[in-house]
Amino acid sequence: MKKEGTSYGIMLMLLSVVAFAIMATLVKSMSHVSTFVTVFVRFSVGVGILGILALFKRIDLKFVRSPLLLLRGISGAVSVTLFYFAIVKIGMGKGSVYSYSYPVFATLLSAIVLKEKVSVPKWILILGAFVGIVLVSLKFSGSDEGWSLGFYDVLAMCSAITNAISILIVKKLHGTDNSYAIFFAQSIVGFWIFLIPANMPEITGPVNGSYVLIIIGVFSAMAQLLNTEGYRHVSIATGSPFHMLIPVVNVIIGVLVFNETFSALEIIGASLAVLSCLGIMLLNIKKQ
Repeated sequence: MKKEGTSYGIMLMLLSVVAFAIMATLVKSMSHVSTFVTVFVRFSVGVGILGILALFKRIDLKFVRSPLLLLRGISGAVSVTLFYFAIVKIGMGKGSVYSYSYPVFATLLSAIVLKEKVSVPKWILILGAFVGIVLVSLKFSGSDEGWSLGFYDVLAMCSAITNAISILIVKKLHGTDNSYAIFFAQSIVGFWIFLIPANMPEITGPVNGSYVLIIIGVFSAMAQLLNTEGYRHVSIATGSPFHMLIPVVNVIIGVLVFNETFSALEIIGASLAVLSCLGIMLLNIKKQ
């Protein structure tokens, strides 16, 4: 692999992190809009962008394993929706730490479903990640003390679990279907799942700032495409750690832009969870 190619790939991965962060920031800024509407517009824009790129033969949308693509679409759509709920309800930083703990659940599911052997270092990192998650959910301030794992905290972790399921499905799809087809499957399935809920005013309420929702969809598609293109120029070992930059950037934005606050215990927990997940990803890469 040429050095300039690697540098170009790293730049694309960094741009994808920025695009993911902008997307999450805009989702948080649109907290007054129903999440059903936000995800519907996101998936609609994704379908539109990939459809146009395929129409002009910039990408190849070739679907081989349709049943698995459908399952990937469902699990991916659910994961995105739960992640958006988490951002809106518990904050951009905290929601991201929970949701991006997916390497832990992916490893556990691989052991259960695929019968993959989990090494001792991985078990230690899994334990560290769970300790970190527990610390993030603790509050020790005033009368609000103790473990405060609420409904939306659970939804955020369910986002990580469904994302982990998606990753296992993608592993099986990689031999036959390309990344563009996989992303399109998620977008088109999400489009149909949320078509009716997003257009029911009694559920969604009034919708304002529709142009911002479209921008969310654009940045989401950009982030996915930049990430996909980046992996063409860098190895998985180089590219994967960039995923764990996303919750770090989101925490910083949450603090600076939305005045989200974190106790020392929550900061320690978030750091432990993110670093443990990064360690799991690196061990997975080393094994390949």
